[in-house]
Amino acid sequence: MSVTARRESRRKCVGIDLGTTFSAVAHVDQYGKPQIIPNAESERMTPSVILFEDFEAIVGTTARQNAVAEPEKIVDFVKREMGKSKDRFHRAFNGRNYSAEELSALILRKLKNDAEKYLGEPITDAVITVPAYFGDTERVATVNAGRLAGLNVLRVINEPTAAALAYGLDKLDRNETVFVFDLGGGTFDVTVMQVENHQIRMLASGGDHRLGGKDWDDVILNWVAEEFDKQHGHNPLLDLQSYQELYNRSVAAKIQLTTRPKTSVVHSYNGKSIKVEITRTEFEDRCRPLLAKCKSICEIVLKEAKLDSPSISRVLLAGGMTRLPSIREMIREFIDVPFAEEVNPDEAVALGAAIQGILALLEEENRTGVQALVPHEVRSQFSSPSGELIGVTNITTHTLGVVLWNSLAGEEFVFPMIPKMTPVPAIKNDRFGIAKAGMANVTVRIVEGESTVPEECTPLGVCEVELPFPLPKGAPVELTYRYDENQVLEVVIEAYNRQSRVQIARNLGLSEAEIADATADLRRITVV
Repeated sequence: MSVTARRESRRKCVGIDLGTTFSAVAHVDQYGKPQIIPNAESERMTPSVILFEDFEAIVGTTARQNAVAEPEKIVDFVKREMGKSKDRFHRAFNGRNYSAEELSALILRKLKNDAEKYLGEPITDAVITVPAYFGDTERVATVNAGRLAGLNVLRVINEPTAAALAYGLDKLDRNETVFVFDLGGGTFDVTVMQVENHQIRMLASGGDHRLGGKDWDDVILNWVAEEFDKQHGHNPLLDLQSYQELYNRSVAAKIQLTTRPKTSVVHSYNGKSIKVEITRTEFEDRCRPLLAKCKSICEIVLKEAKLDSPSISRVLLAGGMTRLPSIREMIREFIDVPFAEEVNPDEAVALGAAIQGILALLEEENRTGVQALVPHEVRSQFSSPSGELIGVTNITTHTLGVVLWNSLAGEEFVFPMIPKMTPVPAIKNDRFGIAKAGMANVTVRIVEGESTVPEECTPLGVCEVELPFPLPKGAPVELTYRYDENQVLEVVIEAYNRQSRVQIARNLGLSEAEIADATADLRRITVV
């Protein structure tokens, strides 16, 4: 291949932490070092807030600052709605309903545009992070959001995995068990990982996609609102503008309490005002139920990993909420090891995603045999002394099952084909019998979830095979589940030399036609 051809093949990949309250984008520089890319406002983090002004979408700090003046034009906390259909969640602007992935695409476009301006080159590829417990539906929505933003999404990876990469790129020669505690603005993730011989392997993971900094903010918000109502007989949260103003002050108070023993919140509404003094001690006392939820999830994950606290050698903190003294004290109560403080917890996930982007491109080079995607100077930074690429092994965070018929009980149940915490990629084969004699075809319903009750699991798709002739009850049917690193599930049914297969990937989000239509619609919106 000529030098010119090699340059034309070169691609620029970024890592994106698409957060609930803040987002960040990073790249690997010419020396192989991950770096945060500042936005057009010279900020290292971009608020995940959108302000609609006709056909202009203002994303970031300006949108956040205008939330009080024009709250009806504001969209925030979109990440908590990822994976929901437009019927279940949408925001209406300019006579059109926008889904969670379309709104997220606008945030991603802001990050992409700012990165291109800063680097002076087009961004072609991206790795986008998601909470480890995100299911197929949420991951599909995240991929679609990237596509709508004009990005080729190389990989959707778990946030704790990204954090481990960011903290440990120069420490992968150590053998240790790492506890990743990731508490962001809207989601909570905890993962146990094994680092050994330049390989990172997930052991167990858990979390809550509706537990995050916003819940701590709401404690102060509701506290002040209750005091206001007691004194003046009015609820300041019933007015959208008053709500947004008090929410902003509650966030500021929470941040102040990370370093100060007390603060105060002043709020005016309907001609009345109030000043509420808030001490850190009382704030922490009111937040104990939230802390207890975090601790419970941590204990469950340790149990699933079949480890005890002394087995943990390092704690990695990610997410701005880990700055709260009460959070750190809670972690130290049952894992008494030093915290890794090398990387800003707000930036760790984006930096790790950028590293994963380079690893993905290098894997592509190895697969195709064409070393033209990554500069030679960068390659050496991402290999072990023996020349092997740094490896990352994730696990399934939800069970992938099949709905079967229990003839003795006379009811359906879910059989786990690929259990939760199975290393990815995974292949599982099994044999089942047809439910009734003389069936013309066999239909396999594929679900995701931990329950044995089909209605309590998430349906992923259906695979069907036609039977060649009438068969007796119990005639054998072969079923195969294949789940790869990109969260793509392929299901194959085989019966008497008749075979059918279906790929359960990206099928729960927008169809190709819907993506084309949404892309055209979003192009009419200018993102700044």
